[in-house]
Amino acid sequence: MQIMNKTAALLALAFFAGLAQAQEVTPRWTPGSPASDYGYRFGELFWLITMLCGVSFLLVLVMIGISVLRDRERPGHKASFDHGTSLHDKRLTAFISVVTFLVLDAWVLTIAMKDLREAYWKIPEAAAADTYRVEVLAQQWAWSFRAAGLDGEFGTADDILSINELTVPKGRAVSLQMTSKDVIHSLFLPEMRMKKDVNPGAINTTWFRPTEAGQFTILCAELCGFAHYKMFGTVQVLETEEFDLWEQEASPLSAAAHDQDDTEAQWAWEWQQ
Repeated sequence: MQIMNKTAALLALAFFAGLAQAQEVTPRWTPGSPASDYGYRFGELFWLITMLCGVSFLLVLVMIGISVLRDRERPGHKASFDHGTSLHDKRLTAFISVVTFLVLDAWVLTIAMKDLREAYWKIPEAAAADTYRVEVLAQQWAWSFRAAGLDGEFGTADDILSINELTVPKGRAVSLQMTSKDVIHSLFLPEMRMKKDVNPGAINTTWFRPTEAGQFTILCAELCGFAHYKMFGTVQVLETEEFDLWEQEASPLSAAAHDQDDTEAQWAWEWQQ
């Protein structure tokens, strides 16, 4: 018994030590505060699903506990067996299934579809003056970003290129067109509540509108190989005046550094309308 107690204590100590280390490496248990205009919708849906799953889990535990206590082995108690084939059992199962669907699945689906229609599917016009357009090339193991530069055209010398760092203006819609050079990736911006698969041989589109200035996280949400963990970057959101200054400096610098013979840097495509 003493050995078992010591083992349990050591396991508990190891668990909480690992938990503390995980908390140090990942200092949050939630997606954090949303930093895009539609982000709060996904946050509310996240907590709704978490609450429903938590309540359902507790109900299951309570029912299991009642069953274990009521039907435990004890003097004078005789076990009874039910295979669930009676009409009563079938009706009860059907009732529970319908109620579960209406309360959980249908409720969540209704809210999700409403949010998609009112926010995410309202894709801003890429041709609009205040829309900032970016082309994204994913590859093992990096994100490459290309902004059109001051001339507004992709594939020209003043295109602003960056790796694992995306600079965007606060308050303006950011329209992304993305493809992959090798395998399937998935661009995930947790604070923007934006995730979109990036497929080879296809151009996928998505968008977000940042509402907070600062640095935010870029991740890959698709297991893309042994160095998947390297698909990490930052979104730099700048205030309007600061972004305009950055763009006016970065675009001429890109033009000055442009090397026509650098074929690796010549990836670009005509913007898909």
